[in-house]
Amino acid sequence: MDPTNPSYYGHDRSVVECIDYIESHAFDFLEGNVIKYVTRYEDKNGLEDLRKAKWYLERLIQREEAKMEPHDVSLYKSLIVHDDPKYQCGIGEDMDETSGPINQS
Repeated sequence: MDPTNPSYYGHDRSVVECIDYIESHAFDFLEGNVIKYVTRYEDKNGLEDLRKAKWYLERLIQREEAKMEPHDVSLYKSLIVHDDPKYQCGIGEDMDETSGPINQS
């Protein structure tokens, strides 16, 4: 058996190799592993590969769910409603980190 081209990757000319498909779509590590394990499970490690695919898919789902979590905007909101002029920046004013608005005269 050729360790770099095992039979479970399919070498029929009509079959697209898994790695070529993953690279052609620029899938990242998590996505590529889901595809890899689902593609080869019947010819390699069966249920073990499906469990690995599930593990990577769960990680992918967690990553995508984290993108959906709302950001804490409470500080931003408190500054917007605060009436103290030292916390306000007028439209078009640049702010210096230490001294407040910069005069542009």
